[in-house]
Amino acid sequence: MVEVIWHARGGQGAFTAARCLGAAAALSADAHALAFPTFGPERRGAPVCAYTKISDSPIGDRSVVRQADIVIYLDETLMTEEWASELAPGGVVLLNTTRHMDDARIICLDADAISRDILGRAIPNTAFLGAIAAISDAVSLEDVHVGIEATMPARLQDPNIRIADAAAAVVERSKAACGEERAPRTVETGPVRTVAPAGMGERRDGGRQGASNTPYLRTSFDASDGGFARSTCFEAGHLVSKNAGWRSSRPVLDDVRCTKCLNCYQLCPDGTIYKVRDANGDLEALSIDYAFCKGCGVCAEVCPVSCISMVPEAEEVSA
Repeated sequence: MVEVIWHARGGQGAFTAARCLGAAAALSADAHALAFPTFGPERRGAPVCAYTKISDSPIGDRSVVRQADIVIYLDETLMTEEWASELAPGGVVLLNTTRHMDDARIICLDADAISRDILGRAIPNTAFLGAIAAISDAVSLEDVHVGIEATMPARLQDPNIRIADAAAAVVERSKAACGEERAPRTVETGPVRTVAPAGMGERRDGGRQGASNTPYLRTSFDASDGGFARSTCFEAGHLVSKNAGWRSSRPVLDDVRCTKCLNCYQLCPDGTIYKVRDANGDLEALSIDYAFCKGCGVCAEVCPVSCISMVPEAEEVSA
């Protein structure tokens, strides 16, 4: 059995990709597949997980995957220091990043750039379907095409197939640079072949290798450099990572109707509502820090006088 864990934020399409991969295996590779998500706070930008299981026999275990053959991070800020604990022996991490890591178990791919070039937006999920086809014998790229066609609306099929193809080509070129050739695909064993992309890992002379010349493939990040932004599970008022663009609507507060009851201030999960004080230090108004607001709408729900409206982001930005 091949098991995959998808780490992402709400809006990045992790469950869609998990379903596409399952469909690719079940409809085209003649395998059995299972795909399902788990959620914490169900809002755009919140961390989510999805899982895909692929086997040549019926799958009876429907529990979440604790150790996977492939672990995917659609958002690099979700990769913690304990990332290796989720890898099964011989497992591979696929990481969406513009940086690079000197670990042969990690393949760094700028999936945002690939999807942006083709789709016009950074939606990285289907790029990793192509990457999986390049490193795993569980599905081929042609299987991935079938999965996308089976699970996506017609208008999205062609661009997402092109994204998957482009990502697969990037990884295949990197493998060729390493002298790695693709083995025949065998669904029965579903092996995941660990691939160290060109420029990744240590040189034989002990020196660090530089960045890859392959477009979109990044291979020069050290997790100890403190570069990851901490962006989840903060106490109110302590966020350090700005909204990454997942907000589809924003709360707009009517100062005239606001009674300053502080319900929104106390219940905002990210602490993005703050107090504005006058010269004497008295509470004058409440305001919203849109740099950190994710648009979850909790504030509008808890306002007793309905003075907070959720306005579509596109309307507010164009205003």
